[in-house]
Amino acid sequence: MSDLRSILIFLFLLPAVSLAQTVHVDNEKIVYKGDIKLNAGNRNDAYAEAKNLLLNYVNASPDSLKEDKDEKLLASTAVIRLPSPYYLKKQLLCTVKFKPKDDEISYEITNVVLKVQERGEKPRLIPSHFLLKKMDENGNVASETEKQLNEIDMYIQRMIGLMKSATVMNK
Repeated sequence: MSDLRSILIFLFLLPAVSLAQTVHVDNEKIVYKGDIKLNAGNRNDAYAEAKNLLLNYVNASPDSLKEDKDEKLLASTAVIRLPSPYYLKKQLLCTVKFKPKDDEISYEITNVVLKVQERGEKPRLIPSHFLLKKMDENGNVASETEKQLNEIDMYIQRMIGLMKSATVMNK
């Protein structure tokens, strides 16, 4: 009887677990870290490959690229337009840092900020730690915030996926 009860509880909680937010949190802020493996053909110049990824998938403006050649560090600010109703403009701003190594490029996505602007008004910048705190509230606020965080996660994961697939395609 207890086995059946455990199974029923598991099945009851399964939708809540599978639909939970997947945004990566570190010190109450949204942070993504990982590595992009390079093919044998790309290993010769990981620095050039990292620079190419930043210019093609993060921000096409060469002025946005910050380079520290001594430490082999590259950084740029990503601006991703999010879908929104006509009266509202939403953009996701985040800093993408690359550190090329021998056979991979380490990335870190930090400083995630949601920029919300109603037409004709000044934009509001909502940092990630404020969005995460809104999850503690009840009712509609938490529901809308969770949808927003899931959307942010989806677009950041998409950007990471595009960069990873680009390194696989470049041989």
